[in-house]
Amino acid sequence: MARAIMTACLPWLVLLLGLILAAWVLVRFSRAQLRLGRLLELHRDEVGSVQSLSFVLTLPLFIAIMMMIVQVSQLMIGIVVVHYAAFAAARSAAVWIPAAMAEPEGPCCISSYSIDPDAPDQVAPELDPTAANYGPSSGGLTYKIAPGSRKFDKIASAAILACVPISPSRDLGLQAPTAAMASVLKNAYGTLSPSSGSNSAIGLRLDRKLAYAMNNTEVEIRFFHKNQEPPLATYYKPDDLGEFYFNEVGWQDTITVTVNYQFPLLPGPGRLLARYVVGTSGRDKVAESIEKHGNIYTYPLQASATIGNEGEKSVVTHVYP
Repeated sequence: MARAIMTACLPWLVLLLGLILAAWVLVRFSRAQLRLGRLLELHRDEVGSVQSLSFVLTLPLFIAIMMMIVQVSQLMIGIVVVHYAAFAAARSAAVWIPAAMAEPEGPCCISSYSIDPDAPDQVAPELDPTAANYGPSSGGLTYKIAPGSRKFDKIASAAILACVPISPSRDLGLQAPTAAMASVLKNAYGTLSPSSGSNSAIGLRLDRKLAYAMNNTEVEIRFFHKNQEPPLATYYKPDDLGEFYFNEVGWQDTITVTVNYQFPLLPGPGRLLARYVVGTSGRDKVAESIEKHGNIYTYPLQASATIGNEGEKSVVTHVYP
């Protein structure tokens, strides 16, 4: 995960260093000097209010560069958080998929899935018993778990809660979060900061942050099922607790969770970056990626994490209520 974060942050780090260099050049050009002694005597200064032309011309540009530095720094923090959200969701998938829940989501089973048409190197198993290559073989298929099931919601909630720290706390008119997730978040926050209980505004701000994360976080769950294991197909036979189910994820299958998050930009830099500027390539990829939702500009961040399934089904099964 650390390598993926460094790769994702590298372009923004280069931009951040370029902005810092531009701010330094601008300060040198304007001949600005920080003299704390003169600042302390400013209230007794009666010389006048005439400012140098270089200062007047460079101050708006300097403020714009400083705002961009803050925005790029926040974006890099957002990249780290979204990568952590992908890891948290993948770890949650490795735990919840083997869990025994209400049918049809038994141990290692999922309720709805489909073959991912965009996955490369798909090798379908041979299902004809009369074929020469029938049975275990190399390769496999990548499946995509459909949203809406209880296990999917459990996995998605891990990514949503991880994205709450980088979500805005101001009122954006979003639908209030579910009571269960809000309760979990507030209890965790109260444990980390016991003094927050005396501030009535904390709960409202947490609700707004959670509502934004719920409305702007998308989770995709995929798993690679090897042809060495029984294929995911309908067997038309009575269910046997000791046998493989048609919707059972293999204990050696790798699970990949992808998190897409609409990162909120600052009002000034967001409006500036959203303006379309044609470059040498004929396109402005940054402006094309920025979306406007009401009064807020967002930039999409994406991260993926892959982890192995937790293991074989338990001998003594604990069914979650």
